[in-house]
Amino acid sequence: MVSRRMISMTESAEHSATTNGSLFNTRYTTLASNTIDYWMLPDDPSMTEARVLQAIEGAPVLDEASLQIYLHVPFCAQRCRFCAFSGGNSLDFAEAERYTRLVVLQLRDLLDRTRIKGQAIRSVNIGGGSPDLLGTHIGYLLKSMRDLPGCSDETEFSVEFTLSTTKREFIEELVRYDVTKASFGIQSLDRQVREYMRQPKSLQSLEQVLGWIDGRIPVVNADLITGMPGQDLKIVQSDLRALMHDPRINCISSYVLTAAAAPSLLAGVAAGDMPPLPSAHERALMRLDTYGTFLREGWTRRGTNTYVNPARVVPEVIRRIAGNECIGGSHYEAFLLGAGPQAVSSLPGARVENRVDIDGWCQAMERGEHPFHLSKCSDVGQEDTALWVFPLRWEALPQGRFDRMMSKGSISDEQLATLGAFEREGLVIHTSRGYELSILGEVFMGHLVHDLKKDSGRRAVDDYVREGYALGSAISSGAVADSNSANNRQIALPLLGKASG
Repeated sequence: MVSRRMISMTESAEHSATTNGSLFNTRYTTLASNTIDYWMLPDDPSMTEARVLQAIEGAPVLDEASLQIYLHVPFCAQRCRFCAFSGGNSLDFAEAERYTRLVVLQLRDLLDRTRIKGQAIRSVNIGGGSPDLLGTHIGYLLKSMRDLPGCSDETEFSVEFTLSTTKREFIEELVRYDVTKASFGIQSLDRQVREYMRQPKSLQSLEQVLGWIDGRIPVVNADLITGMPGQDLKIVQSDLRALMHDPRINCISSYVLTAAAAPSLLAGVAAGDMPPLPSAHERALMRLDTYGTFLREGWTRRGTNTYVNPARVVPEVIRRIAGNECIGGSHYEAFLLGAGPQAVSSLPGARVENRVDIDGWCQAMERGEHPFHLSKCSDVGQEDTALWVFPLRWEALPQGRFDRMMSKGSISDEQLATLGAFEREGLVIHTSRGYELSILGEVFMGHLVHDLKKDSGRRAVDDYVREGYALGSAISSGAVADSNSANNRQIALPLLGKASG
């Protein structure tokens, strides 16, 4: 939700220079280095499986409860330098049948343990990795989710895939099970930028895949990334306009590069294997121009960085789109159940992170164990979640939800002061409906989320960012290998400790 009255102000800001390092006269001199997991808390070495299960089983179903499901597919044939999820990816695609059986088993176990089982399922998101590498086994996942209690025609089904490895039989399964949204990554149409990111330079498969999908799946989403090495504003503008004007694409997600989540990319820049990252001012202009273009063209925000063309999507389908890509809970009362390696569940009073390595995850499941990465799990209730998550949410922060958090004492004086400062600075707009971002607030949304969190949550995010840069440095020096595992903190951090020792 973005106020159109901010467009003219920010159009003039596009031509402004930085002042004392400040971007667009805000308090910020950079874009956020992390936009992935703001729900994390400091590690808890004392966490036990019993405490995790108790937190899952005891999570209350409160008045504003909602239920979403995320299934992670850790197979991918590419090793993209920007990818924050490549750490646990496997090339053993022959394991697809085994994996689909186990991921459904874990999801059912999680759901059976919760008190919300049987209530309406808002959305099901299958991501990765490259879910297309499951082939026709994707049908087993989709049918298993369709058969869950609480699933209905109103449940959004969203499935991701990779253009270069998608086969027609996979698309046919998506159509067969009435998938709402099909999403694929392009990141950039520029061949040189794609080469720097270790992506296929050619996008010849794009036309073929769009031909299979066209008119058969209601929402067709393409992902873009801004701020990558070798990009400039003209490239970003060209990429965005080309996709917006393709009649077969009616939804676009434009993400900012998360450098701290991509140690391999940081190492490549440090080693001179690719150009440096664009300057902070250039990256901020890319974000501002992107959001401004969506608004000027009449596209509607329906996700963290996702916009839909309402002229090409019927209203009942737009209404069905949950819009948070299942990366974390939208508010304290929400249930998000994540199954598979690297998947994270968020419940009232619980955060549950799975092991990342697929072999260890599968073996634990087959032994009848819970494949949790215990130190990353938490049974601490973050009752202020809706306050700091709202910059990531298309529906913003409704006034009633804010008032309920205030009445419960969930929001500290420091958080309230920060929110007020953002409003005075034009980053946040407060109306009778509640709190929403201005277009400048969208540019800096990662910082706003971080700064609205309480101290312990901010420390966890800061540690994650520092770890990413330390890993990038270790890779560039040769102390840690430049492999997929470098993006797997559960494996890479012990390696980093050895390297520094």
